[in-house]
Amino acid sequence: MLPYLALLVTAFLWSGNWIVGRAIYEDVPPMALAFLRWGIAAVVFLPFVARGLWAQRAVVAVEWKRLVVFSFLGVTVFNTLIYYGLKTTTAINGSLMNAATPIFVIVISWAGLGERNSWRQGIGVAVSLVGAVTIISHGDVWALLALDLGTGDLLIFFALFLWSLYSVLLRHWPSELEPLNFLATIMIGGIVMLLPAFVVERWLGGDIILTARSVGGIAYLAFFASIGAYICWNFGVRAIGAGKASLFLHLVPAFATGLAMLLLGESLHFYHLAGVGLILTGIYVATARRPFWQRA
Repeated sequence: MLPYLALLVTAFLWSGNWIVGRAIYEDVPPMALAFLRWGIAAVVFLPFVARGLWAQRAVVAVEWKRLVVFSFLGVTVFNTLIYYGLKTTTAINGSLMNAATPIFVIVISWAGLGERNSWRQGIGVAVSLVGAVTIISHGDVWALLALDLGTGDLLIFFALFLWSLYSVLLRHWPSELEPLNFLATIMIGGIVMLLPAFVVERWLGGDIILTARSVGGIAYLAFFASIGAYICWNFGVRAIGAGKASLFLHLVPAFATGLAMLLLGESLHFYHLAGVGLILTGIYVATARRPFWQRA
């Protein structure tokens, strides 16, 4: 039960990442946003884990190659590409491609690692995807045919593929590091790789405009979308696997809809309720050990 709750919290926290990334893209350039997000998170987080991380320094020395891969995929590249994409694409396009993540995970697991997927998991993915598409398309699936994939869309699409690879490897390259030490290590590695790009972006004229909105957005990304969400996600994936965990990402557009209603004054429609219902149904079908129709 606890891993599923952790993944539910993850989806909620990450739904805000899309909103913040789009809301402050004119004030904070993408590379700066990624660097400040993780830099602040590291400053806050590392003092709490420094002693434990030092005690496991021998493990870091042994696993450093795979830790670099996790840092690059999960910290350096993924969010930076998302923020670049959100400069030019719309919320409907980005959210729709986010719903494709479970498909990436299943394909990577099957093609690269030889994992088998049950028929119930396949049905669950399909039902959840229909629910996400229902919300994103405002109940008009035919409207999806009019989407025009530009540069921003392609960047986000590629970013989600890399995130799926990160999630699959998280399960199949288990680390001997304690979960919090693992997060601290990939934070440090990601920041080191982001620093040169951040400096170049600033040198090329990427100015940072500090306002109440931009400062608040950066703080949210650092404390909630970074530290809190990654702890929950890594725990959930290690416990139940990347395939099942990725289904919870279908809840990101659902939660984003709720946040838009609360913060932006948007209205609740029937397709919102239908979409959320389908998403929850799909997650249940794919993750329940024995669905209710198979019980005596």
